[in-house]
Amino acid sequence: MGTVRFTLAALATAALLTGCGASSSSSKSTSADGAAVRAPLAAGGMNLPASGTRQDRALSGKTAPGKIILPATTGRSIIYTASLSVRAKNIVAAANQAKLLVTGAGGYVESESESTDPVGADLTFKIPAAGYGTVLDQLGSSLGTKLSLKQNAQDVTAQVADVNSRVKSAQATLDQFRQLLAKANTVGEVLSVEQEISGREADLESLQAQQKALGQQTQFGTITLNLQPPPAGPAPQHQGGGFTGGLSSGWHAFRTFFVALATLLGWLLPFLVLGAVIGLPAERIRRNRRKPTAPPVEPAYTAAPPPPEL
Repeated sequence: MGTVRFTLAALATAALLTGCGASSSSSKSTSADGAAVRAPLAAGGMNLPASGTRQDRALSGKTAPGKIILPATTGRSIIYTASLSVRAKNIVAAANQAKLLVTGAGGYVESESESTDPVGADLTFKIPAAGYGTVLDQLGSSLGTKLSLKQNAQDVTAQVADVNSRVKSAQATLDQFRQLLAKANTVGEVLSVEQEISGREADLESLQAQQKALGQQTQFGTITLNLQPPPAGPAPQHQGGGFTGGLSSGWHAFRTFFVALATLLGWLLPFLVLGAVIGLPAERIRRNRRKPTAPPVEPAYTAAPPPPEL
């Protein structure tokens, strides 16, 4: 029993030291220019060659506006993300065309949302890193007028190397504990070893989940596409020549004049009503004051008839 406990303590200490050493060595190897990352890699097929080249340092910095970031060809682990805004005449047709471009390059639609008020659509695509730059360029040039483009390239080579190294160390330690379980002789030894194995398996599953997530992020670039309609404006008038064109142009001019005249009358109507309400009584009073007064009529006296003759 004492031997088993001593062995368990030794394995735990060795696993801790191995994990810390792997993390430290991977950080040092990826931070120095020109040093090769020699950390072992697991699932995902992400091989890391020499780092520190001029192209790698350029990818980790800022990118000029409007310039498409191309996937790195040096084997580094890069997470590509982009946000693209395009003005399209037909939102539905542009969204369908974008889906065809993405699926044709081996990608897929992660999320999609459309709205009618205001009209627009937002789509999120996952594109293989090898075709990320080509698809992004096609989306910005073939759907309509490109309004804005924001890109980001995050170098996670050191993080990938660290996680892969820790996964390998955890797997080796777990194998040692399983070998020790086969040599356990008592129930207490079996329970103690099984408890250690359970904890190591949980740690290994967590590391493998991180490893899988990093592999997914580096293998597929993310493009968020926003589609907007053209600004509202008066529809262009297309008129032909000849008699028909002249008649149409004259009718259009007449309608324009009539609409302008009606607008002017509508604008003046409140003032005309107000003027009538105030002006008509004032005009009536003014006329009454200027009307000449008639001279007083004197009563007419008629002469008395002469007395009759006798």
